[in-house]
Amino acid sequence: MTDLTATAPCPCVLCDPAASATFLARRQRRKQWGSVMAHVQEHGWHVVGVGGGGDVPDWAFTVGLWHSHRIPEIAMFGLEVLGLMHWIGDAATLLRDGAPREPGSLLPDVIEDYQLRIEPVDNSWFRALFGTAGGFYRRTPVPFLQLVWPDREHRWPADEQASRGCRAQPALQLPVDRHPQGVWTEEAAWR
Repeated sequence: MTDLTATAPCPCVLCDPAASATFLARRQRRKQWGSVMAHVQEHGWHVVGVGGGGDVPDWAFTVGLWHSHRIPEIAMFGLEVLGLMHWIGDAATLLRDGAPREPGSLLPDVIEDYQLRIEPVDNSWFRALFGTAGGFYRRTPVPFLQLVWPDREHRWPADEQASRGCRAQPALQLPVDRHPQGVWTEEAAWR
C-alpha cells in the first residue's frame, strides 16, 4: 500500500490547475486525457481497460476514486476487457456506497453468483500496470486494491485445483521482485 492517507492532499492534475494545463500540453492524445479528467469530474472516476495481447491477459482499473472519494483505486485482471470494465464500474459504485474494502473482504453483487475478494496492491506495480493513474496522479502512487475472482467452481487462485485462467491472476499484494516469475513480472519489466 502507500503512505498517502485519506487526509493527505490529492496529488492529481485536477487539484492543481497549473499541473493540469502542463499535463494536457505534454500529452499527444489530449482528447483521451481530457475525457479521463471529464469522467472523473462528472462521475467520480474513469475506468481504463487494457487489452493485454499475446500471453498477457486483459485488465482494467479505475482512475479518480482516490481523488473523488478518498477510497483506493481498484483493478481486476484476467477476464475479457469489456466485462472487466463493466465489473470495475459496478464495484466502484459499491465501494463508494460503503461496501467493505479491507483486504480479505468479499464483495458480492458484482459478477452474478460470485463474490470477489479484495486484496491490497503493492506500490511496486503502480508504474507498470496503472500508467493512466500514474499520469493523473503525477506519478504519486495512490492506494490500489485488486479484485480477485474465483473460478466456476468458486475456487480461488491459490487453490491448485482452480482453473488455469483463474490461477493466472497476478498476486499484486506481493512486490514485483517477490512475485512468481511469469507474464505479470515480464509485463512489469517491459514497462
